[in-house]
Amino acid sequence: MRNFFFDTSALFKRYQIEKGTLKVNEIFNDNNAQFFISGMTIVEVISNLKRLYEIDRLTTKSQFLLQRSQFYKDIQEHNFSIVELYSEDIITADELISKRYMKPVDAIQSAIALNLPIQRLVFVCSDKGLCKIAESEGLIASPV
Repeated sequence: MRNFFFDTSALFKRYQIEKGTLKVNEIFNDNNAQFFISGMTIVEVISNLKRLYEIDRLTTKSQFLLQRSQFYKDIQEHNFSIVELYSEDIITADELISKRYMKPVDAIQSAIALNLPIQRLVFVCSDKGLCKIAESEGLIASPV
């Protein structure tokens, strides 16, 4: 079984077509895959979809509702494991930031992935810099 931890930036591409969407969909088509996201990712995805509708006006209300519905459907149908944030993750995020500047959310997402007791976890992300950091910390990065 292949194990994938999705950063919000990558998972978002599943619901809003942009560069990297095809690669994300290919991962979802892997019947031998287990998906992990942080609880924070749920809020981030919904917030970003809402931003496209209300702030950027790139989508309609019905598109937002459809995208949101598809996101929750994927969580259920693909049996996503939603990983909680623990104090250990905050400590790891602090250690990551101490080594180099990182956005707080990126440090937390990376820390959660690093602390999962899963060997050969693939960190799926659309930020090449974050992928590079993930690799330097021992994760397998899959830029999309």
